[in-house]
Amino acid sequence: MTVYLSRIAFNMLRTSSGRCLNVAIATEAACTNINFFQSKNDLFSSVRRGFVRNYSSDAIHPTVALDNSSIPLKKKTIYKKAALEDLPQKEGHYLTMAYATANSYDLKGLKEALVQQKLYEPGTLQAQEIGDVVVANAVYSVGDEPREIIFFSEGAVVFWNCSVLEASNVLEFIKKYEIESYPADVVDREREVMSYFYQPNAKKCYLQEPCFVMVPNKDNSLERYTFSQAMAQSARLGAWEARLEALASGVSYHTGRMRRTGIAQVQKKEVVRKLGELFALRHTLNVESDLLDTPDFYWEQEELERLYSSTVAYFTIPRRTRVLNERLAHCVELLELLSSWAADRHHVRLEWMVIALILAEVCFELLHLYERTYTRDHRRGPERRTFTSEVEENLFQDLSILDT
Repeated sequence: MTVYLSRIAFNMLRTSSGRCLNVAIATEAACTNINFFQSKNDLFSSVRRGFVRNYSSDAIHPTVALDNSSIPLKKKTIYKKAALEDLPQKEGHYLTMAYATANSYDLKGLKEALVQQKLYEPGTLQAQEIGDVVVANAVYSVGDEPREIIFFSEGAVVFWNCSVLEASNVLEFIKKYEIESYPADVVDREREVMSYFYQPNAKKCYLQEPCFVMVPNKDNSLERYTFSQAMAQSARLGAWEARLEALASGVSYHTGRMRRTGIAQVQKKEVVRKLGELFALRHTLNVESDLLDTPDFYWEQEELERLYSSTVAYFTIPRRTRVLNERLAHCVELLELLSSWAADRHHVRLEWMVIALILAEVCFELLHLYERTYTRDHRRGPERRTFTSEVEENLFQDLSILDT
């Protein structure tokens, strides 16, 4: 009995302690929840408590920029076509001008005409490998510096120490020997001008923007030829850029019309002609000229090759050639699109013509069928009327008999 009472007392004590423990745990959890929600509500009650969030201090600060002042930057060479007013007007500086007037020259006839004119005499160069070039030296000198003109077979001419008036007279004179002449405004606009002078302490010729530095008391004929060829290349490239600009303006008209109306009113013959002009220009630029590579003459002349490369780089000929090729490719792609459009229109026109011919043939067949049917019915018409009249007469006779 005592054992039984002790067990009941022990169970009662364990139950009461468990309830107290549960109440304590629940109370602690409630307090934790209250603190949690209170901490979350602090965001909205921060202004009331006088707390303001400082975004500038909490933001992530950027890293300190590195000092790049000591890093050398490669400057991009930007070529701007010089004008006569931009050249230094100093004593001892002489003018050099390059013109691209045609696709090519008749050098043989030009040389003979210059000899007959007796104002210029043919000059010579030291190297024998140079061909398709005519050098003309003025017979009558003006001042101490001689005047010289270099004609290239590619349709370019370079004047050394010649005035603008003299250059204009020579350009007018050589028009008879030009093949596929360029427009006069393009010739004047794409002219290249430089100046040159003699440096007393110079040991070799070099380019000093915007002048050529010559060595005094020395035959600088090959160096002049090198400078002249680079200037002629730049002038020719400028004429081709102007030609592409004229062609692109015609193409842009059709693209604008396509954008506005959604159709392209272009003739197949016109598209083919423009494509031919673009392909001819691309062939001249990439095949017939030396713009993509150094001419063969400089392969064994290291100093002249270095001089030619620096002058070509000054006139930014490689970059301009690359840009011109990209523009040519774009125009060709656009014209090919117009050509396919014109071909599709032609095919659609042919299909409609075939459909019209088929409809005409069907109409003629229907007319023939109607004519045959009408003729057959017309021939059988009197016979049918005779048979009907006989039947009606017999019917009337029978009815009259029945009445009687």
